[in-house]
Amino acid sequence: MIRPGMLLQGQYKIIRQIGGGGFGKVFEVDDNGTIKVLKILSLERFHNPTIKLKAIALFQREAELLARLKHPGIPRVEPNSSFTWSDSNGEALHCIVMEKIPGSNLQQWLQARGNQPLTTEQAREWLIQLVEILHELHQHQYLHRDIKLSNIMLKPDGQLVLIDFGAVREVTTTYLEKQQGKQTGTVLVSPGFTPPEQAEGYAVPQSDFFALGRTFICLLTGKSPLDFPKNSETGELIWRDDLTNVSPELADLIDRLIAPFSGQRPQNCQEILNYLKGNQQNSQLSKYRKDTIPGTGLGATYLALKRLLQNTFTLQSKSDERVADKQKTTQNKLSKKRSFQLLLAALLVLSGGGINLWKFSPDIAFNLNNWGVAKYRQKSFEVAKIYYQLALFFDPKIPEADYNLGLLYEEENKFDQARAAYKISVQKGYDRAYNNLARLQILNKEYITAVGLLQEGLPFAYDKKAKYTMLKNLGWAYLELGNYQEAKNYLEKAIHIKSDRASAYCLQAKVLEKQQNKQGAFFAWRNCLKYGNTAGTPEEKQWVNEAAKNIN
Repeated sequence: MIRPGMLLQGQYKIIRQIGGGGFGKVFEVDDNGTIKVLKILSLERFHNPTIKLKAIALFQREAELLARLKHPGIPRVEPNSSFTWSDSNGEALHCIVMEKIPGSNLQQWLQARGNQPLTTEQAREWLIQLVEILHELHQHQYLHRDIKLSNIMLKPDGQLVLIDFGAVREVTTTYLEKQQGKQTGTVLVSPGFTPPEQAEGYAVPQSDFFALGRTFICLLTGKSPLDFPKNSETGELIWRDDLTNVSPELADLIDRLIAPFSGQRPQNCQEILNYLKGNQQNSQLSKYRKDTIPGTGLGATYLALKRLLQNTFTLQSKSDERVADKQKTTQNKLSKKRSFQLLLAALLVLSGGGINLWKFSPDIAFNLNNWGVAKYRQKSFEVAKIYYQLALFFDPKIPEADYNLGLLYEEENKFDQARAAYKISVQKGYDRAYNNLARLQILNKEYITAVGLLQEGLPFAYDKKAKYTMLKNLGWAYLELGNYQEAKNYLEKAIHIKSDRASAYCLQAKVLEKQQNKQGAFFAWRNCLKYGNTAGTPEEKQWVNEAAKNIN
C-alpha cells in the first residue's frame, strides 16, 4: 500500500496520488527536490497469468521507450528510473518514475473553455506539433496506439506533450510478418478514436493518424466523434456540418486522416507536415486536395463570389474617380453604402442561381475574412472593412473578423470603435483580442481593468506569441501600478517564452531602474535596443529610443 510520506528506493518520497484507474495508480513524488511522476502497475485485477505477463511487458516497454527518446513533446525518463518494489504484503509493484508535465490535458482544457472549438490557425499549429512528435516516435519504429484528448498535455509555454505510452507497440520485422499472416496483436480500444484495423488487432503507423484526426474533430467541433453519424455505405464520419471557423483545406486533411481504410490515409508524417507547412508540390497529399465538395459546387461558389466582389469594387473605384473634388467627401460616404448594397445584391444573385450560400456560411465567412486581411495589408482599409462586415454577416460567431475590425480602427485612430470591436472578439473567446483590448486600456490608464482582463484571458492563450504578449502586457500594467515585483515576474516569464522580442526587455529595464538595479537595467536596455522593431507599436518605438539614449 503506497501512502504519502513513504520513501521508495531511498530516493522517491511520495507526496500525493494524482491519478488512478486502468492498470494502476499515479503519484507525485519528490526526487531530491525535483517533482516527478511515479506510475505504478497494479496487477490485482488480472487473474489470467498470460494476461498478467502481457501487462508487465507493456509496462516495461513504455519505460524502455521513454528512456530512449529525447523530445520536448515526450515525457522524459532517465535510465534506471524503472524498478520493482515490494509492499508490506509482499506484492511486487512495477514502477516508472518520469518527468512531471505541468499544465492540463486537452480534455480538461477543452472543458474549461466550454468546449469552444479551435480556429484553423490554432488547429494547424497544434497539428504540426503532434505530427512532429509522432514523426519522432515512428522514426524509432514505434506506434502510440492510444492518441486522444486525455493523453495530450498542454504546457504553460504552449508545448504539447504526448503522454501514456502504455499501449505503445514496436514495429519489428516479426510484427510485420504477423500482420501479413493475419495474426492479431494486442487489442487496445478507445471508443471513438481507435481505427477499425487496430480494433481487429492489426495496428499500423496510419492507425495513429486516424486517432489524431478523431482527436482534432473534438477540438474543431467541441463534440465527441461518437456524437456524429456515419455514412452507411462508405463508413465515413459525417462531422463537417458542425464546423464554424475551419478552412476547407484543414477539414479535407482531417477527412484524409480519419479515412476508414489505412491505405486511404497519409502514408507517413512527412507527408502531413509538407501539406500543413505549404509544401504541397512535394507532398502526395496535394493530389487529394479538394477544390470543391462533391455535389455542392462550393469551389465554384468561392470563385464566383470573389469575382463579383472584385468587380464591384473595381466599378465603384472607377465611379469614384469621376467625382469632382468638392463632392468627394459626401460621395465617398454614399459610395461605401452603395458598395455594401451592391455586394449583398451580388450574393443574392449567387443564391438565386441555385447555390445555397447559407449552407456554407462558415466557410464563406472564413474566406471573406481572409480576403479582408489581404486588402488590409494593401492599405485598402475601406474595402477590408466591407469584407470583415460581410464575414460577420455570414457568420456572426467568427471572432477573427471583429478582431481584424479592431486592428483596422486602430490604424485609423478610431480607438473607441477599436475597443468595441475587441470587446466583441473577447466575448467570443479570441485570445489575441484580450491582448489588444488590454493594451488600449493601459494606454487609457485603466491599469486594474487591464490586469483583470489579461488574467482572465491568459488560460486561453494557445500559442507562444499570444502568451508572450499577455505576460508582457501584465508586466506593463503592474509597472504602471507601481507593483514592481509582480511586473518583474511577468516580464521574466514573457522573456522566457520569447527571448528575441524587444518590448519585454524595454519594460524590464524600466522596472529594474525603479528597483535601483542599474546594472540589470543596462543589460535589459541593451536587449531592448538589440531586438527593437521599427515596425512595432508606437510605445515600442518610444521605448527603443529610450534604450538608445540610456545605452549611449
